[in-house]
Amino acid sequence: MTLFRVCRLEELGEGDSRVVEVGDKQVLVLRHGGRLYAVSNICTHEYAELSNGIVLDGTVTCPVHLSRFRLDTGEVLNPPATKPLPTYRVVVKEGEVFVEV
Repeated sequence: MTLFRVCRLEELGEGDSRVVEVGDKQVLVLRHGGRLYAVSNICTHEYAELSNGIVLDGTVTCPVHLSRFRLDTGEVLNPPATKPLPTYRVVVKEGEVFVEV
């Protein structure tokens, strides 16, 4: 696994998010409920960017077909998606936010 820099921690306030390209992956990194999360930015049902979705109560909802996923585990909570969302570990070092992919 490799760490990829996202931003300075102070640049990612509550409710803020960033999308980073890591190889062929789009990773959505966000701060929600005081925690940092990193998940695939692409819905597992059909191509849709979750950065345009709704984040609420530890979940993200796809803006196209309304599949809902847990931010911590990627578990599908609402169809039509059936495949979990890939999740990634977030690391904070010396005030910098990194995602491990």
